[in-house]
Amino acid sequence: MIMDLQKYSKFALIALAAASLTLASCSGKKDDSTLTSNIKKAEMTQAEKDKAAMDKAAMDKAAMDKAAMDKAAMDKAAMDKAAADAAARGAAMKPSTNSVFFAFDSAKVDMAGEAILKGYAAWLNNNSDVNITVEGNSDERGSREYNLALGEERAKSVKAILVANGVDAARIDTVSYGEERPVCSRSGEACWAQNRHGDIVNR
Repeated sequence: MIMDLQKYSKFALIALAAASLTLASCSGKKDDSTLTSNIKKAEMTQAEKDKAAMDKAAMDKAAMDKAAMDKAAMDKAAMDKAAADAAARGAAMKPSTNSVFFAFDSAKVDMAGEAILKGYAAWLNNNSDVNITVEGNSDERGSREYNLALGEERAKSVKAILVANGVDAARIDTVSYGEERPVCSRSGEACWAQNRHGDIVNR
């Protein structure tokens, strides 16, 4: 009977030890699973943080780009307005001279004369109630008839440039005085050059 109890006790101890080992093994597996899950969660959290940081950086860049584009547009608008205002001021001011000069025996307007006439055209376009007469003149060399014809050609050349720059042709008359109204009465090129001109006068 004593031997039977000893055997039973031995078997019980062995069974208890086996159960303990099994429980320990299960607990270890559970701990490993929890650790793996926590690692995965940490990795996902970091990835989400990285993505959020990248998204924010992209949004910040887009905002900066838009601000730069808006500023460039505002600067351009300001420059355009300044240019328009300057043009309007220029158009509102009557040119300081109303005369253009010609080379000997020529009715061609030179570059300096064209610049004067463009400025005058801008003023006329801004003052549509003003009508003008262009007076053509020549120096004393040549016959009276020739100089009258040359003065007429010079007046027509001035009118053509004004019309090309937007002035209504109906607002412009032409007349030739030939050599009849000299600015300078002496002889010589310095004096003759002053008499070869086309003048714009209001009617």
